Amino acid sequence: MGKQGAVLPADLCRVGVRSPSLREAAAVNPGSRIVECESSDGEVLIAVMPPELEHVIKALESV
Repeated sequence: MGKQGAVLPADLCRVGVRSPSLREAAAVNPGSRIVECESSDGEVLIAVMPPELEHVIKALESV
């Protein structure tokens, strides 16, 4: 099984970064950060480990 890429909405806009809630931490690594985004399709939450956070934020700015 190979890697699958995600298709993000064209109008995706980052609105915040936060730690995962207790409920989210059960599903993702509790040390991760949640990048909160908005689009015309609705809210998009992306779980990211801290070492990759800056890279993901820069990538979202170019969407």
